[in-house]
Amino acid sequence: MKQRLQRAVNRLFSLQAKFIITASVCSILFTMAGGLIIISRDAAQYRQNIINQGKVISEISRLMLANVMVYNELGMMGDQDLKDFLDYFIIQSMQQDKRIRHVAISDTAGKIIACSDTTRYGEKCIDQDSLAVLEHLAIIISEQRFADEPVLNISVPLNISSKSWGVLRIVLSTTDVDLAIAVRRKEILLIASLFCILSLLIVRVGARILAKPVIRLAGIMDSIKNNVDLEQIEAFREIPSLQKRRDEIGTLQNSFLWMIQRLREADREHKKAMETLIQTEKMVSIGRLASGVAHEINNPLGGIAICFKNLVQADLDEEAKREHIEVINESLQKIGNIVGQLLHFSRMTVKDQRPGDINGLIRRILFLLNYRLSEKDVTMCVELADLPPVMMDENMMGQVLMNVLLNALQAMDNHGILTIRTEGKGEHGLVTIEDTGPGIPPEFLACIFEPFFTTKSVGEGTGLGLSISKSIVEQHGGAIDVESQPGQGAKFTIMIPLASG
Repeated sequence: MKQRLQRAVNRLFSLQAKFIITASVCSILFTMAGGLIIISRDAAQYRQNIINQGKVISEISRLMLANVMVYNELGMMGDQDLKDFLDYFIIQSMQQDKRIRHVAISDTAGKIIACSDTTRYGEKCIDQDSLAVLEHLAIIISEQRFADEPVLNISVPLNISSKSWGVLRIVLSTTDVDLAIAVRRKEILLIASLFCILSLLIVRVGARILAKPVIRLAGIMDSIKNNVDLEQIEAFREIPSLQKRRDEIGTLQNSFLWMIQRLREADREHKKAMETLIQTEKMVSIGRLASGVAHEINNPLGGIAICFKNLVQADLDEEAKREHIEVINESLQKIGNIVGQLLHFSRMTVKDQRPGDINGLIRRILFLLNYRLSEKDVTMCVELADLPPVMMDENMMGQVLMNVLLNALQAMDNHGILTIRTEGKGEHGLVTIEDTGPGIPPEFLACIFEPFFTTKSVGEGTGLGLSISKSIVEQHGGAIDVESQPGQGAKFTIMIPLASG
């Protein structure tokens, strides 16, 4: 779960994700802003259209009613005829235009003389716009609500020049306009949403195309970071397939490939230097083992010489001869084992990691150190757990163990105790080497793995043993650590990955 979360976070902060998020946000913002502008413009246009229509209706009605008022004043139409005409005008107006919800005509005193609501005949007009029109003789159009319905309240003066006969009020419903605006809004939002989805898909595809070479280069770089052996990186096989580009990514790609080539050349030189240093340090270790190995060989050789002399010169019975021959065979076998182990240890190191038995390797190393242990009267405490195979180059890991063990022996005076134990910990095997020597001063702990750092006298050490050991362990994907307190000895812990499967 934690790894999935980490991968999700890494994707979120990747170049591709940042490009997609930025482009998507910009696309959505611009699309929505454009949609809102279009909706606002269309809504304003719809409302302006109905206002213009209201003005036309009111102007036509005003001219018609003003003429009728003139006829009435000239005596060409009686008051009853005027009243009948006004009622007929209101009925016809509402029948011809279903948007008209209310019509009222007031005289100059504000008294309603005709109305679509017959119950209001003779009442005082309370509409503020109509009263204002009586005073200023100018058309007033306002948005109001009439019977819980949005309407345009159009108040127009019935006048010719300064002569006024009252005011005409027309209440025009805007419900159809609001419905048309709502439909238009849905259409625009749908189109904007589809455009956003399409643009997001295009952005995603474009981001993948643009980021693909960068991702491949990043993958190669991760392989370099996670693999110390540049020659074993699978991602390098992709380099020839990288397409040549003429843009900035192409420039980055060319610089990257040049850097990779330089890294590989430097890595090859580093390997050669390390192999030389490792072999040199191994020869130093062999030199330190020489006296013990010579003593281990001299003892069985002396026994062989005595037995051979007795066989040649003495008159021995068959049982004695058989015993002498067995002693000779055992001595020769012991010499062969010692020489074989020494040759195996001194062989040129070629890194070849494979599953191996770390406990068996430890036993062979201790066999070579047998004389040095007895010479210093050091008690060897061996605690080897039942471990599965570990991934190691046996020659290189043997040198690491030999270096640490020899350092521990050199650090101890007589009657010391040297402990070596193995145990499993998760996906790694641990080898712990602990001595009862004087320990390492705290100021030296941070330096002991540095090249050419040594606390030994001149001629007793190269200062490369622990540095090379650390490099070898890290090449195996492991780690080496040290703990020490003055007067309480030192403990080295070597961690090596277990073989998978």
